[in-house]
Amino acid sequence: MSRITVRNLLEDAKLVLQLKCLAGAQNLWKDITEAHIMKAGLLLAGVERDAQPNSIIVLGQKEISYFEQLKGRQRSEPVRQLIDFQPSCIIVTKSLPVPRLLVTTCLDQKIPLFSTPLLTSRLLDNLETWIDENTRESMTLHGVLVDVLGIGVLIQGPSGIGKSEVALELISRGHRLVADDLVEIQKQHGNHLMGQGRPLVSHHMEIRGLGIVSIPALFGPTAVRDSKRIESIVDLEEWDPKKEYDRLGIDEQHRSILDVRLPLLTIPVRPGRSVATIIEVAARDRLLKERGIHSARLFHDQLDKVLSSRAVHPAKGIE
Repeated sequence: MSRITVRNLLEDAKLVLQLKCLAGAQNLWKDITEAHIMKAGLLLAGVERDAQPNSIIVLGQKEISYFEQLKGRQRSEPVRQLIDFQPSCIIVTKSLPVPRLLVTTCLDQKIPLFSTPLLTSRLLDNLETWIDENTRESMTLHGVLVDVLGIGVLIQGPSGIGKSEVALELISRGHRLVADDLVEIQKQHGNHLMGQGRPLVSHHMEIRGLGIVSIPALFGPTAVRDSKRIESIVDLEEWDPKKEYDRLGIDEQHRSILDVRLPLLTIPVRPGRSVATIIEVAARDRLLKERGIHSARLFHDQLDKVLSSRAVHPAKGIE
């Protein structure tokens, strides 16, 4: 998982989690290496026997009520148990009164201790979402991401090949822009990729000879979307007359991004070829394949049958 610290948690999610630091402010650099969030009650009851260090421990109403029932030195044992787990930080929910012994121990051990007015269930939901978003594998690639008939198509190729111009043609036909030039890609659960643009330049395109244009201003808000699952890659390249290009489409090419294998279509670019139309047809063909209809293979099978039939029953020549 990607490296995140308690400081990241405090700064990035402060407005969502409404955290107030009660102790351990000098140790906010501590790593959060466990995505699993632990409830203190389960730890104290011995249910979480495989708890890992550098996790986040949450105390709610039940845990605080348990502490309040204990007298004097009895409180030191559960506090010691929590500290022994070496948490990255401890969070008390619902603005509940935090046991003084817990505060002083966290101060002494330099363990970040926070309080939040959120309910335990709400905090857990927000924490899990934040950790999930910040620990996914991600990368940034040059290219253009377009939603073509519901298929997320990542258009790649060398600089100046015409990626943005092709995307602009697709947008003018009613398809939707997600990102131009730089595409931020994040690996999701379920082993698929989501792509989006950078906030500052999102939904803008740079067209050589024209400059920067705003797609929503030109085509309306429905011409863009914030993010899209990447389902196909189109690689544009200069036409090479010496290269043998696929003319049947039986065997699919693939390219991996973040260890996710995606279908790849290589399109040679030369004057007179409508690349936008080819990409549009490729998206329609992808939709057919998802329904189990592989046009190239069906044609190949039919051709095999015809050739086999002629081999068994050769046509008689004219005498």
